[in-house]
Amino acid sequence: MKHSIRQIIFTDLQARLPALAAARTPAARPSGGWLRAVRQALGQAQADVAKNTGVTKQAYAQYERGEIKGTLSLGSLQRAADAMQCDLVYYLAPRASSLGELATRFDPNFAHLQASEHSMTLEGQAVGDLPPPQTPEKK
Repeated sequence: MKHSIRQIIFTDLQARLPALAAARTPAARPSGGWLRAVRQALGQAQADVAKNTGVTKQAYAQYERGEIKGTLSLGSLQRAADAMQCDLVYYLAPRASSLGELATRFDPNFAHLQASEHSMTLEGQAVGDLPPPQTPEKK
């Protein structure tokens, strides 16, 4: 069976999700942000990290505030991580509801399940646990 690129990507994501879901709680951002937490754990001052990053102490302080506000760019976060000899690792973990939506959109067998559910509905035997069919996206 020939798979579309979307199905291949979905299958790969589906295989990774258990590990990502398990990391969700331990990887939650500390209240003061990852930059501050790691910097303090390494025993470094803001001035030290700023120097290694190639920015002023005030600019680095803005990095830490920007992380908390959600305004820090990934590029700046990467530079700060490099300055502290850290790897930047980030991911998106679909919420349970959106994961179910992804599964129904890209599972090649889902259309067959929907057809079976429809037939069973006509016979009064539907299980009723499938979402209604989606209309195709217009491009």
